[in-house]
Amino acid sequence: MMRLWPNNLVGQLLLVVALIMLLAQGLNGFLLYRGMQTQNLIEASTAAVSRIAFGLEREASTRPLVERGPPRRRQRGHLKFTTETVISPDMNRLSELEVRAEQALTNMGFTFSEIEAVSVRQLPAAMEGYVVGANRGRWRNSSINRSMGSRRQPPQTRGFVILSIQRPNGQWVSIASAVRGRSPIFIRTLVFQTITIFLLLLIPLILFGRYISRPLKSLTVRAQSFQPGVNEALEERGPPDTRDLIRAFNDMSSRVSTMLDEKDVMLGAIGHDLRTPLAALRIRVENVEDDSERDRMIAGIEDMDQTLDDILSLARLGRSQEQSEPTDIRSLIETVVDEYKDMGHDISYQRGARQPAHIRATLIRRALRNLIGNAAKYGTSVDIIVDKSDDRLMIHVDDDGPGIAPDKIEAMFEPFVRAEESRNRATGGSGLGLTLARAIARDHGGDVMLENREGGGLRASLILPIR
Repeated sequence: MMRLWPNNLVGQLLLVVALIMLLAQGLNGFLLYRGMQTQNLIEASTAAVSRIAFGLEREASTRPLVERGPPRRRQRGHLKFTTETVISPDMNRLSELEVRAEQALTNMGFTFSEIEAVSVRQLPAAMEGYVVGANRGRWRNSSINRSMGSRRQPPQTRGFVILSIQRPNGQWVSIASAVRGRSPIFIRTLVFQTITIFLLLLIPLILFGRYISRPLKSLTVRAQSFQPGVNEALEERGPPDTRDLIRAFNDMSSRVSTMLDEKDVMLGAIGHDLRTPLAALRIRVENVEDDSERDRMIAGIEDMDQTLDDILSLARLGRSQEQSEPTDIRSLIETVVDEYKDMGHDISYQRGARQPAHIRATLIRRALRNLIGNAAKYGTSVDIIVDKSDDRLMIHVDDDGPGIAPDKIEAMFEPFVRAEESRNRATGGSGLGLTLARAIARDHGGDVMLENREGGGLRASLILPIR
């Protein structure tokens, strides 16, 4: 299905303005059309009143109303005198035109008993030949008019106005006047006006929209790829509000970079200050004569050192100096698998065809070690499967351990959170392995998911995008 609503600021602005303009032009055209209809009715009624006034004046001056000649020619444009009105009750009465005609005839000094004005689409048979204005189109299209250079197409007749007045003696005087139809020039003018307004308004809006959207697009790209301390300050462009926004973003980036630099310095100092006494403690433990006690002390020191390393790695994840580069994922997995096989763990993995991905190899290796290490601790065997779906690569690490309660799976990604029962402190670990693995995956645009297997055990899936 085609998307009708644009997904960018300029497109939405232009569409809204275009719709408003189209609505305004439609309303304007409707009002003009109604006004033109009213004007045509007024012109037709004015012609009818003028013809009646002219005929009555001629009658009053004893000049003959109807000259001799062919009947059809004598009747065209002349008044119709009857004892009854030619207007039937089912015709559309024009009260406003009746008032106008009454005022006009009264001002000209004529007396009458009643006035009736109606509009009809088809001329009644009784009024055939008693019409004014019906030959206008024929005259405009005449050879003489064409020879004078007039090429305007005459408007068509869209109806008639019939005006009938009753004289004091009871006689009815009637005349019909042709009402001009919609002129083609009106339609062409309205279309030309609409196109002109659209061009005059939308073209500057497009240019102004691009002037606004370009710096906003640059700001969006910079925000999406933001790396503290790596990117230079973004150039301030666009209108004042946009420049203020870019300036605020640059200031924020600078402050974030400064705070992260201070955090790195602090973490380096913490790592140094903690590892130094741990190393000294390790040397002193070597002098303990009881072998079992010495081994427990050394294991505790190593656990503390591993926990410290996990904390520092998690805190420094967004500031890694390693650059992403194409790496064979299957070869990387095989390297980690070999490490655990050398330690006596039962791990099954089929390397298969080469699968390159744009990653930071050291971090992904760390994530794989955490997932495979967890599986090896809580299960007797580990199976690693690599699947590819569209633009994603999924590395599944399956174990045959006890699994995790479904309501506690998401909590396992929280720092220092550990499951109860079999997954407890006795198995070792800092409680940061899954947290660090998910952080590494999300830093690459992927994720880590956990789910219980149907046959028992747990599946940990490392999902990475393939660019």
